[in-house]
Amino acid sequence: MKSWLRSRPAIMLAGALCAGMAATWAVGKVLDKRDEDRRDQFEVARMTDKMKTVCVGRFLIDVPEEAQVDLRQARVDGFNISVFNESEEEFQQRLSEREAQLAAKPDYLGGNKNLEVAREVKTESGLVGKILMHSRTVVEGTQGNGLGVERYRDEGITVEALVHGRGLGIDLYFENRGLEWLEDLPRLVNQLVPNPEGRSPDEPGFCVDRAYFRDPVTADQREQIMMFVQLPTHPDINFSLMLSAGGKPVENGILVRTDAADAKLSMTERMRISRLRAASREIGNLEGEELAEMIVEENDARVHSFWWEVKGTEDNVFVPRLVFKMNTGSGNRAPVPSSLSDGAALGLWDKILSSIRQRTTISATASQTDVLVTPLGTQASAGERCPESGWWLCGDGGNNIGVLGGQRQYIKKGDRMPQALLLPPRSLWDKVRGVQPSFESTNLTFWKLMDKRLQKRVPPSMALAPSISLSPRSSVNNEVSVEEQKHAAVGSFAVTGAACPASGWWRCEEPYALDGTRWFAKGSLLPPATFTVPPGVFGRSTNTPKSIQRRGEWRLVRLIAAPAGNEPRASTGEDDSLLPPTEHSHVGLATTIRGAI
Repeated sequence: MKSWLRSRPAIMLAGALCAGMAATWAVGKVLDKRDEDRRDQFEVARMTDKMKTVCVGRFLIDVPEEAQVDLRQARVDGFNISVFNESEEEFQQRLSEREAQLAAKPDYLGGNKNLEVAREVKTESGLVGKILMHSRTVVEGTQGNGLGVERYRDEGITVEALVHGRGLGIDLYFENRGLEWLEDLPRLVNQLVPNPEGRSPDEPGFCVDRAYFRDPVTADQREQIMMFVQLPTHPDINFSLMLSAGGKPVENGILVRTDAADAKLSMTERMRISRLRAASREIGNLEGEELAEMIVEENDARVHSFWWEVKGTEDNVFVPRLVFKMNTGSGNRAPVPSSLSDGAALGLWDKILSSIRQRTTISATASQTDVLVTPLGTQASAGERCPESGWWLCGDGGNNIGVLGGQRQYIKKGDRMPQALLLPPRSLWDKVRGVQPSFESTNLTFWKLMDKRLQKRVPPSMALAPSISLSPRSSVNNEVSVEEQKHAAVGSFAVTGAACPASGWWRCEEPYALDGTRWFAKGSLLPPATFTVPPGVFGRSTNTPKSIQRRGEWRLVRLIAAPAGNEPRASTGEDDSLLPPTEHSHVGLATTIRGAI
């Protein structure tokens, strides 16, 4: 018996049995992983089946319909802003009590002039109430001034506005404001509009809780607001969004700061942290950094921490300091196990994060034009309905990994966004067999909208009339920024021969013209429109012109200082708009999961 077990056939049979068992186990693991991925996708789809849009500052974000949203800590020009439900009778009583309370306090000299101003308010938006100025402070003394001594006197006064409209009480408050800034409050109150339904306004401005401020609100007024979100069906999950404009950008991003903090942890503590993503990521045309981690707490609860951050700018309210977070496993007194798996948590995070976009409004000059409701940079995940026809950039692929059909694909509105089939480099054995290996990522493929159009771009069939540059500054370069062209609104018109008012993409409005949408530099003369000539119009000669040119009308569809590649291009198509798909930059989306468990 023992001699048979040592025989060559027996050894080969045993090896085959072991290999079969290993293959069966591997296939089972692959099937289990696919089942888990499908469960994650189903869970995310269920949680996000119905969404609602929230206006936060100058941005919109989509959250599950069940979400409990709380907007707090709103501040504009240093004024703290509070909004609450209140009837007109309750407001009048509160206003009277507040006036009496302030009038009863002694002033800084011990007299009875603590309440110095009680100005009536009645605005065009329907707000009524009063602006109160009280509690003056005076600090005076002497201080050194070179070789001498000089006296100084600093005065401040507390200013507040109590106003009411459409069932809302709104308070604005600033303690000890400089006397030179007292008229800021009346101007700010006149810009305030009650919005009890919380709808996205159709005019430019800054949204706070159930109200908004009409523009102009400038960067030096330092607007800021925070949003907190809870999901009743998943109480361990919470979101927060912080927006702050006009401050100095942070020196180091979240990735650098986290690396520095991790370096101070012990080896045991670092082993409890697994990074799922850590890379730059662009959302809604904002360049930011993303950090996604799975953490095993001391009580062995597996939780998730997601963070996306934009450093901000000091002079642009549309590029604020922005921090968006999502946490799972939050308990009352201690962390609890996350109610979502790693894949489901990532899917929910991506779904909500990718919905952040700047709020678009209809300006007076563009009220008759189509509104671009799906901005460039919009992201959609595999399985979702395509929100806009156009060229979409796949977030997967790169580093010698191809994508079946190309990394940039044309997808029609309403079609399902595909899960990318990835094509790794072929080995020598693959080339010998003539096969191409392929695989699908375990995570949902994310696509980024790069160019919007109803149909694919078709090159013009013949030469088009060029624009005429009048000066070096009107040539194709980056000197004329979009910020310098704010006076030219999207949707405005110009005619052939006129100086182009803004660098950008202009659409020819003449029916049957071949021009479609073309890029023109600011200051260049707009060209005539080009039309084909039907055969036989000029006789049967072979030398007859194939096209004619005549005056036309152009409409601005997108402001951009220079097209990709710094080369003006033309295109055709009925809704041929915006930027052509020429650059192949990556989507800014970290698709490789590092350290996942």
